Amino acid sequence: MAFMLQISFAQEKSVSGTITAASDGLPLPGVNVIVKGTTRGVQSDFDGNFTIKVNSNETLIFSFVGLKTVERKVGASTKINIQMIEDAASLEEVVVVAYGTSTLSKTPASITTFSVTEIEDRANASVLQNLQGQVSGLNIATGTGLPGGDSTIILRGQGSLNGNVEPLFIIDGIPVDEDNFRSINQNDIETFSILKDAAATSIYGNRGGNGVIIITTKRGRFNEAMKFRYTSNYGNTQLQDANIELLNSREMLTLERQQGVARGAGLTDQEINAISNQANTYWTDFFFRTGTTTSHDLAITSGGERSSNFTSLSYFNQEGIFLNTDLQRFNIRNNFNGKSENEKFNYSTNLSVNFSKNNEVSGAGSNAIFFAPFTAALRGLPYLSPYDADGSITRDGGIAPGDIAAITANQNAAVPYILLNSANLDTDRDEEVKILGSFNASYNVIDNVTVGLQLGGDYSSEKLLDIINPLSILGPFQANGTNGTQFGGRQVEGYRREFRFNSVFSLNYTNTFADKHTIDATFFTEYTKSHLDGLNFTQSGLDPRILGTGSAFISGVTYEDLDGDGVVDGAGEFPYIPTVGAFKISEGLFSYFGLLNYDYDGKYGVSASIRRDNSFRFVEDNKWGTFWSISGRWNIDQENFMDGSVFSLLKLRASHGTSGNQRILNGEFTALNQTRNLYAQGTGYNGTPATFASQIANIDLRWEQLTQTNIGLDFGLWRNRLTGTFDVYRKLTEDLFQSRPISLLNATSAISANVGSLENKGFEANFKYVVYDKNDWNISVNANASYNENEVLEVAGSTGRVFGGGSTILAEGHPANSYYLVPYAGVNPANGNPLFEKADGSLSENFSDEDRRFTDKQAFPVWQGGFGTNISYRGFELSTQWSWVADIWLNNLDLAQLEDTSTLDDGSNRSEGVLRAWQNVGDITDVPRFGNSFGAVDYINSVDRYLEDASYLRLRNITLGYTLPQKYLENTPITGVRMFVQGENLVTFTSFRGWDAENGFRTTNRGQYPTPKIYTLGITFNF
Repeated sequence: MAFMLQISFAQEKSVSGTITAASDGLPLPGVNVIVKGTTRGVQSDFDGNFTIKVNSNETLIFSFVGLKTVERKVGASTKINIQMIEDAASLEEVVVVAYGTSTLSKTPASITTFSVTEIEDRANASVLQNLQGQVSGLNIATGTGLPGGDSTIILRGQGSLNGNVEPLFIIDGIPVDEDNFRSINQNDIETFSILKDAAATSIYGNRGGNGVIIITTKRGRFNEAMKFRYTSNYGNTQLQDANIELLNSREMLTLERQQGVARGAGLTDQEINAISNQANTYWTDFFFRTGTTTSHDLAITSGGERSSNFTSLSYFNQEGIFLNTDLQRFNIRNNFNGKSENEKFNYSTNLSVNFSKNNEVSGAGSNAIFFAPFTAALRGLPYLSPYDADGSITRDGGIAPGDIAAITANQNAAVPYILLNSANLDTDRDEEVKILGSFNASYNVIDNVTVGLQLGGDYSSEKLLDIINPLSILGPFQANGTNGTQFGGRQVEGYRREFRFNSVFSLNYTNTFADKHTIDATFFTEYTKSHLDGLNFTQSGLDPRILGTGSAFISGVTYEDLDGDGVVDGAGEFPYIPTVGAFKISEGLFSYFGLLNYDYDGKYGVSASIRRDNSFRFVEDNKWGTFWSISGRWNIDQENFMDGSVFSLLKLRASHGTSGNQRILNGEFTALNQTRNLYAQGTGYNGTPATFASQIANIDLRWEQLTQTNIGLDFGLWRNRLTGTFDVYRKLTEDLFQSRPISLLNATSAISANVGSLENKGFEANFKYVVYDKNDWNISVNANASYNENEVLEVAGSTGRVFGGGSTILAEGHPANSYYLVPYAGVNPANGNPLFEKADGSLSENFSDEDRRFTDKQAFPVWQGGFGTNISYRGFELSTQWSWVADIWLNNLDLAQLEDTSTLDDGSNRSEGVLRAWQNVGDITDVPRFGNSFGAVDYINSVDRYLEDASYLRLRNITLGYTLPQKYLENTPITGVRMFVQGENLVTFTSFRGWDAENGFRTTNRGQYPTPKIYTLGITFNF
């Protein structure tokens, strides 16, 4: 043994050398140097130098992205210098397409591929928020600042009226829920591919109508040394300034004195000064806080000759800006690749296990004043003190639990205290376990023929817990909705499990004939099945001593003697019996489809797809649908007449095809019984029980169908120094799912049906330009913009309009959800009453629905885009990313309530706008007199007074970073150190008056959780 070891050590030696680029002779840092057949390896340093221990007759593999891999056998020499040349094939941008990959030059589809390296390590809890302003035509609106809050995603306009309007999301081949990305670790993601036109989405059939977003996660590479990447972030979250000025105590009391109401009535100047000096409360200072953000992420990659591995562990914790709101997340992921020795069999596995816990806040946007904290933060009276007698911040304002007199005396004045009390004592928690797993395998059966199998599953379990503390101000009112019971409080729990299974089998044939004709044909079958079940219960009556557990539930055999007769006789008694419920739902899809690509000499290409879908939602005669597409490209840059031109890429492409939307109501498990007659129980003649038809079946019901035409141009000039795309499109949605009026003789007034059509058309543009790339400087800019025009072509009914009250209407010839309101014409200078423009153009102090008119304004943006810069110099880097939307409108109910002059004696603060209220004959102003007959809700529902331009320009992200030079890390196990500081949502320019113009495409904004500013400091180590 000693003899053999001596020989072994005698053979092992250190080999060193320098790696340079063949194009310019400059050293190449970061090149992987691997001993073939092992995981032993190093990377070249900043000067291109490497040293590795190796045995004689072993082979070294040199690899680097964009360069051809070099193999060199070790001989007697201890010095090996390598020159590496460009690999044209690897330099070409790879794009992820439906059920596979392609290259930018070969695909005829409108696809934007976005690398996560541009958004890596950002501090948003949901990775989708990082895409805002990055992709033309992709509108992402986050209508809540709650950590991990859902976003609404619209691609190329609103494609449905009542059905799903968001794209299909696929992670590593697994279709997933688009409304829940809070549990996903963004640093695990490699690329986003946004599939826009029919050439890209028709292959997904009746799920592809609103576009498709494919997400791929990171993987190890073959023949790659083991690497570690650790990143840590720390920072804080802060409330943005509201673009609205509230009255202070002196102003509010003086105004109340002028009107002779509330606390200010009859006060002297000295008394107003004394009260104002005691309390001048800006309630947002007490409802909101500065939160912290912390994250830790560790990624490990390695690869041998026939296998590679990626493993990550991460922890994320972000405190919300509102009291007691936060998100905690734990993630673990493993992605494994393998291949046989002859490389005919390839396989991969993907597994991620994620847990998140979200402390939320109930009542955002609610009109229930005792459950609307963000409204209370704006409207709380400034002269109310937020402190107790001992100087501590109050938790109840001196209001005892169940003190109905203190609440009803002036309920709006009590609201800030009640909601501060609820925020500190109540619980609103959402816990989720999310597991994503997939297996992919392919086998090259014979030359040019490959079979493939893909299996995937998405499992999530969610537990909801909502507790109103029995010791809170509102606690005693929860049992039977009354006060005076012995046990108050309420606990609501819900539990739901969802599992989605997906399997795809494929058979592919690829061949090239005569070196110019390439055919790529694939046949697929796909089966998808989703299951949802859950249970819930509500318990009224809790023992506060053991709150938070089932042991706190008051027994159902306990009765409260509410009538006080001392006898449990069933009259006037209330039992503490919980209410329970359960549900179970399934839905699915079976499909077979084919894809054909033809390429001639890299210059011309034609693609076609056809798919047959069988949906569980519809009756047998309507289950099957056919969707198809045809597309083509012309690579003009490959023509002989383009030799010597400035174009490195010039490709013209066009596509036309169909896709569908089987989610005719907005939910994965909705509209599953629309083809059945349903009945309900009610009260009939003389109070007797009766059964009536609650729904009439429509067996003709089917999916919505979308037809899309797209023409695009991809270009690159001066060796891709300037790159970009142009697209124009038209997307027509037919067979819209709507409620169609029918005769009341059918025992109901409407039936669900496919009727009507909707059109979106517009253009998109993307640009990137390298301004300077010399002398260690690299400066580049990017920009994108899109325009979308939405128009309703047909609606249910014979009038061409569907209007059910409120501020919007569906009408032919106008955008969906167009604002339909009476014009506000100011104030009558003679008496201070508001004026409105009638249908005939005259002015009046009253209005009716007949005076409404189309405003040509809508809740979805017509224009959308973003731009940014990237600057680097010798390890320093500075990047910015802006996003903007334009021609979008929003009803501002927050402002309407703060400028309400119908009354002042309502216990609520006002904005400075009311100081302009009419007072004397002849006053010219836009604010009516106090005591007029129109309140905030009247304006919001019927008048355009508070319909505001919600366009904005926002600095989404700014990052300043520094990478330590490699020479300082020599003789250490660390191969790289990067330090950075960044900010999210730091600056917003908008004329919208409120906290946040970004609103989730709502038509009315009231009391929503504002989007926070986020500041973080981070560091990354590579080993």
